[in-house]
Amino acid sequence: MFFENLCVALEVLKCYTEQDVENAADSSVCLLAKRYKNFRRFVYNYEAETLNGVNGATDNKSGPKIFCKVAVEVPQTCSFVLHTTECSLKEVSDVDGKGNPVYRPAVGAKAFKEAMAKNPLKFTVDGQNRVKLYPEDDEPINILNVKRGVVSTLMVPVMEEDKNDNMPTVHGVCPTEFTVDAREDIATDVSVRRDLSNCDSFSARGQDVSPLAIVTGMNYPLSKMISSTQTCNYKFDNQKKHMTKGTCTEKHIFLPLSSQNEYGISTVMKQTMTLQETTKINDRIFNHNEDNVRFLPMEAFDAKSPAQTKNAAIETLKQLNTLSQTTKGEERASLFHKLVSELRGLKLDVLGPAVAEMMDLSEPLSWQALVQCGTAECMSTLIRELRRLPSSSLDLDAAIYALGLLPNPSPQMVKDVLLIAQYKQSKPTMYALCNVVRK
Repeated sequence: MFFENLCVALEVLKCYTEQDVENAADSSVCLLAKRYKNFRRFVYNYEAETLNGVNGATDNKSGPKIFCKVAVEVPQTCSFVLHTTECSLKEVSDVDGKGNPVYRPAVGAKAFKEAMAKNPLKFTVDGQNRVKLYPEDDEPINILNVKRGVVSTLMVPVMEEDKNDNMPTVHGVCPTEFTVDAREDIATDVSVRRDLSNCDSFSARGQDVSPLAIVTGMNYPLSKMISSTQTCNYKFDNQKKHMTKGTCTEKHIFLPLSSQNEYGISTVMKQTMTLQETTKINDRIFNHNEDNVRFLPMEAFDAKSPAQTKNAAIETLKQLNTLSQTTKGEERASLFHKLVSELRGLKLDVLGPAVAEMMDLSEPLSWQALVQCGTAECMSTLIRELRRLPSSSLDLDAAIYALGLLPNPSPQMVKDVLLIAQYKQSKPTMYALCNVVRK
């Protein structure tokens, strides 16, 4: 009897404790505390798809589609642990008669599933829009960016409606228009709209291009010709106040070739989060490494594959080298583009041996591909190959002088030009060295 009474007393104490903590959370500085109460686990189905195409001109589309089961645990007020499991990765393979995309499993879908499930992502929210992420040490940036997208769908409008004018997204903190579509005891249906160009971390991103390109550096001015907007709709449980469904649609349209802000070259991304269940948890621990702190806006990352091989580039060069012996000369441009793209995907330790083997097959084609490549790794390999030329060669002086004129040299290029200057101390090489150091 004593033990039964003790158990009852403990349960009552636990209930009062949880209620006190939740009430404290309601008055916390973190405004999301009323949406995601502590000691809870929220399970959602998450789906995201991106469609690239030319609306009004063709039904052809391309892009990936992601599905994950998402579990969000709240061991402490506004401290979250995100689990992403059962993920799938698909890509558009065709379009049906009604213009809807048809998907197939993408290459690397299994590796993507394993990478998404490997590590939980811990994050905190402070105040209105300060989001801090604490990934594990071995979390790849590309996987972290996908999880950033998941976290962004959880950044819902807060109960204090006057605090929804600036909300956190993967593009930074964005000025937001807030509309209540339905209301019971609380606002149960809410829509938001934002112009992404006004977000504080929205910026153009460049790609590797050929140093011989006539027009370069257009990523920033062209980005000003793109309309980028996002609209979201959220539905909330009237009693428990958490999100039951959230949908966000992000639209990017190239304005010079568009009509009615709808037709033309566009990219549309849609994210959907649907609640499956909520349960209580007993975990109260939130261990995280402050040294690993990251933030919600997307990070640029090295897109080179972790599994590197030179075989593809060598095989493409062989095809290109023997093309003159066939009747398929029209394939030369596409094969050369393929070769350059494969070189851009190689890291320095793989690119060097690959180029050495390529030089044995065809020096003219190898030099052309290296010059057109444009990555820091290609420039470094190109300069190392130039060191094979005799020190008295005028070709060496001319090549290094030209390299010194290139804009935005990498730190690796400065080191490589310094090696050339030590190898041959001529006026052109010294000019090139001064130029790359100055830039």
